[in-house]
Amino acid sequence: MEKAWDEATETDLLEALEEALGCTKCQITITEAIMKGDISDGVYNSSHYPPFFVNKRTRDDNISPLDTETKHTDPTWWRRISVSQRERYYALVENNLNRALEETKNADPEAAVLFAHYQVDYHIRQHHLARRGVLNLCRDSNDLHELRSWQWDMAAIDRLTSGKEIEVTDEDEGWLPEERMWGWPTDRNLEKTHQVILWKRSWPKRRKQLKAVRAKWAVIMEERRKQREMLLLKQGATVTVRLYCRGELWDVRKLQREVETGTSIRMGRTTQSLGF
Repeated sequence: MEKAWDEATETDLLEALEEALGCTKCQITITEAIMKGDISDGVYNSSHYPPFFVNKRTRDDNISPLDTETKHTDPTWWRRISVSQRERYYALVENNLNRALEETKNADPEAAVLFAHYQVDYHIRQHHLARRGVLNLCRDSNDLHELRSWQWDMAAIDRLTSGKEIEVTDEDEGWLPEERMWGWPTDRNLEKTHQVILWKRSWPKRRKQLKAVRAKWAVIMEERRKQREMLLLKQGATVTVRLYCRGELWDVRKLQREVETGTSIRMGRTTQSLGF
């Protein structure tokens, strides 16, 4: 089960990688401060590869080789990446590195290489989250605003439980402040901001998919309606007659027969009343 899950996850990562390597529409601008924040938060771990896609399961670094427990592995696209994808990946890294060195002549080469990798990995992650992120649950802009408002409410509760005071202003009594209306809590690396851009870009695709689903559902509902009508017609054309046999002790039997429309039979009468 775990192996199948890892393979499915790696397939999703490969698809996100292919999309990102061929993407020319994303205009992502990030800074080294964002990278340092992700590194300090443990979101981006440069000691593993790909750094962004390390899962939260317990690592096996401290497990003895003599232990029979199954070792955990992190799903990655690096084991199944093609030669052309690898070349395109490093070409993007080289372009980012050259641009950084041109803009800053005295840049630290090691830090510049790390940031060049981070930019490419960040772009790949955005395409991966665009396929699996929570924003996919939003059908329209109303759902998006409700999700943003709910996350702000949860962030406020987290601050209360952590003992931090929350400053309440007059704006909180009515209209939401601008940051709460358009921003996201704990979005220091601007991940949610870029996700909203990708979500809006994929709106025509979602609308087309929604129309297809509604058309399929309409066909199903029409079929169910026809089945109910046939069932009602069948039940209306069938009557149940009880026969009470005199003389010996007989079990009560049921006789079902098709009748013409408009024929009425009074239930519970003796067989003589039915002409038997």
